[in-house]
Amino acid sequence: MEKQVKPTIAEILSSASRTYLTATESRVLSEEDRTVELAFSSDVPIEQWWRTLLILEHTAEACDLSRLLSGGPLLFNHDRDQHLGVVVTAHIDADGKARATVKFGRSALAEEKFQDVRDGILCNVSLGFNTVETVLVEQREDGYDVYRAIKWTPYEISLVTIPADTTVGVGRSASEPEKPNGDRSMDEKGKTPATPKGDTRQQATPPAAPQVSTADIQQAERERIAALTRLGNRFSCPEDADTFVMEGRSVDQFNAFLVERQAGKEDKPVDEEINKTIGMSERDLQNYSFLNAIRALQNPEDKKAQEAAALEREASQAAITGTGQSSRSGMVVPVDVLLHSGSRAMNASSAGGNGAALIATELLHGSFIEMFQKKCFLMNVGTRLTGLVGKVAIPKQLSGATAYVVGVEEAPTASKGSFGQVPLDPKTIGTLVELERLFTKQSSIDAEALVRKMIADAMAYKLNHLALYADGSAKMPTGLKYIPGINAVSFASAGKPTFKEVVQLETEIAADDADVESMRYLLNARTRGYCKTAQKMDGTADSATIWENNGTVNGYQTITTNHVEPNDVFFGNFSDMLLGMWGGLDLTVDTTTKCDTGITRLVAFQDFDIAVRNAESFCVGTTAA
Repeated sequence: MEKQVKPTIAEILSSASRTYLTATESRVLSEEDRTVELAFSSDVPIEQWWRTLLILEHTAEACDLSRLLSGGPLLFNHDRDQHLGVVVTAHIDADGKARATVKFGRSALAEEKFQDVRDGILCNVSLGFNTVETVLVEQREDGYDVYRAIKWTPYEISLVTIPADTTVGVGRSASEPEKPNGDRSMDEKGKTPATPKGDTRQQATPPAAPQVSTADIQQAERERIAALTRLGNRFSCPEDADTFVMEGRSVDQFNAFLVERQAGKEDKPVDEEINKTIGMSERDLQNYSFLNAIRALQNPEDKKAQEAAALEREASQAAITGTGQSSRSGMVVPVDVLLHSGSRAMNASSAGGNGAALIATELLHGSFIEMFQKKCFLMNVGTRLTGLVGKVAIPKQLSGATAYVVGVEEAPTASKGSFGQVPLDPKTIGTLVELERLFTKQSSIDAEALVRKMIADAMAYKLNHLALYADGSAKMPTGLKYIPGINAVSFASAGKPTFKEVVQLETEIAADDADVESMRYLLNARTRGYCKTAQKMDGTADSATIWENNGTVNGYQTITTNHVEPNDVFFGNFSDMLLGMWGGLDLTVDTTTKCDTGITRLVAFQDFDIAVRNAESFCVGTTAA
């Protein structure tokens, strides 16, 4: 007998499994409606073919019934081509069992099996499920490891003729081919398992099936998982690959999925268009100085200033040549510098005269982008695309394929999803910073950091407002509040939403099937203050407040920013907001406007755009004007 090799938790999670439960509790609810109630799962340990016991935790938190409740199939002998009906309801009961109400169809096969259930002939139930999170709870002396599935998802219920042998049936891939005559009860030696104690049913000996060793099965499964993972990483869809792994689907099926997926992505930005850098070395990035660039622009005839800014001028020219970005008679700060999170070495001799007091005792840490991110909420929770080149189109799915209910030997109508694009078209934001004459002569790290921070803060402030309230006119992007198709809820009182109104924001998104766990609320400080004292349920003395102790609202994370107007509250999946940034930062100086006061005006330009992939992912609550 071949030695069995215990799997890792990752291998357990990668396999779609089945468990068996005799339907002793099944009963016909309605002959007319063709509905049957049955128990389909319990918390009794399941013996796996890899010498592992698996216990399915039967609680509402552990068992995700969403797939069954969204039209889960009722099959015959786990055959996807023998569809008997649909799951109507499913729930977990206190006795550690999962029960469901199923409705039979009216095909010839469904009619036949429904009659068999009524006559008590077809009385065995088997469940197909995926384990999502599993923990090891015991390693027994007899060599068995006991695992508990603390997160698992049932995806189909089957009526079966012969109980699956627990040493081979559970743990097989859901896409495993049928054995001859549809039999699922053969053990590793091709023998019929012994009749369980107390079971008086006779089991006929089926024909011998080809023998496949445990090692061969495990090796084939590892190869399938590895191939799907490679394809998912190569085509930037690891989540989809994980789904195919969990569902036991083949590499050929995934290849077909990729072909369909790529059909709507001809205009997706390629890697070369994103984060377009010029390849600056670490040393050059360490030595790059905004102040050197400013002094060179301030004094175009000063040979010393130009020599000091040789690195900055060379980098600017490389950025212009390499990315095609134009400059407004100034210098372009390359994307390399904006993204770099290093530090720049300085010493006392590099600062002149009155600037000695500004010499830093700590190195400058953090990139310009990171400074920007601290002030710009969109960069923290949205999807950021930096260093873009040209116009960019981000793909989005407009509709999925259509499903049909068909009878036996009927083919569904051919259909496919439709795809659209979210365009990103560069617009320009300008920032003006005024610097005193002596300040521009400084070379300390503190002075360098202050210049970068002033530019980043000013840009972030403007982008925060544009992301929410830009009206889309002229050269403006369209802010979230004015995105066509965004969900909306009317508040009865300005800046004082009730808990019911707050929950309605969530409901609107959920009704569009766009709700995800990472959604969050966006509100201003005054609304937050109100929510900290307003009770969820009026008239209840001990009712909790809308604002929860851990800084959440109804369990969702929050962002507080005064860029949100007093009457508004936003809620949604902010990763569906896109912030595109083209090229580097374009710096120019104005030494004439305030020349009599010794003020130099630094003007920074950045090309950007803001867009939303799916309007359904958001809801705005506001008070009607």
